[in-house]
Amino acid sequence: MTILRQVCVAGGTGYLGSRLVAQLRARSMPVVAILKDRSCEPDQHKLNALGATLAFVDASRIESYAQVLSGVQIAISCMASSNAHVDSTDDFLAIDRDANIRFGLEAVCSGAEHVILVATFEGRDSRRLTEFSNAKETAVDAIRTACNKAGVAFTVIRPTAYFSDLTNRAFDSVLRRGRYTVVGNGSHRINPVDGDDVALFVADCIDNPKMAGREHQIGGPDIFTFREIGYLAAEVIGLPHPLKIRSIPLWLLQFVAAMAAVAGLASSKSRRSAAILRWMIYATTHDAVAISCGTRHLYDEFCSKRDALRRAM
Repeated sequence: MTILRQVCVAGGTGYLGSRLVAQLRARSMPVVAILKDRSCEPDQHKLNALGATLAFVDASRIESYAQVLSGVQIAISCMASSNAHVDSTDDFLAIDRDANIRFGLEAVCSGAEHVILVATFEGRDSRRLTEFSNAKETAVDAIRTACNKAGVAFTVIRPTAYFSDLTNRAFDSVLRRGRYTVVGNGSHRINPVDGDDVALFVADCIDNPKMAGREHQIGGPDIFTFREIGYLAAEVIGLPHPLKIRSIPLWLLQFVAAMAAVAGLASSKSRRSAAILRWMIYATTHDAVAISCGTRHLYDEFCSKRDALRRAM
């Protein structure tokens, strides 16, 4: 008789977290999904429909995860601050660093046998350049140390970039403005990955002991330059004229980041902006190509977005 292990997913309503809960429930695993806001009824209904148990912990505050993690064998954190927010409740230090550390350490203390953290692809290399990367990498270090001392498996998942990021930025820019923006010449390469494929990979890390306790850099099946992503969006949209590519000089972005860093001495919002800008500079001026773990293609994602917009018209 197979004993199903209980899984706790922090960040259960996010882009990856919601997909992961669905994947785990499809495998009949008991899942506790952590939410921070009781007022978000659509998210609650969605997770309830999947058969997940809901728990509410505001990750931006100093609260204990102990009660939620009681009896949990697998603890997974998909928590990450949103690039769209700059307030203190969604700050990268509060979420990417502090909340992840509390969650991971509480999981170890509560007797979890496996802790999984979703981190950034380039975090190890860019942590000395930006607070944004260093925040998550500090959590990786702290949780790894605690897991090693307790003899708990610790797995780190590092996706290159999600399709949703490229849909929102590249597709929407081409659709609305008829142009696309790159940093420098846009020649660096990336193989973005669909959130469902990442969720499948994370779930496999639970089922396959050979995948546990390791770091995994993962991407999608297709490799693009940043320029080619813009051209792909223009092709799918059927742009009636050649795509206009606007290039932002690297020095200009570095100058803006430096000014934001100076302003950040007095403003947390400016500090965050500087950290995000420095992370963007690194991410768009270095290749991010990993082993393909997925079967879904960015072309199909763009087509789905195009078709959905047409149906809504």
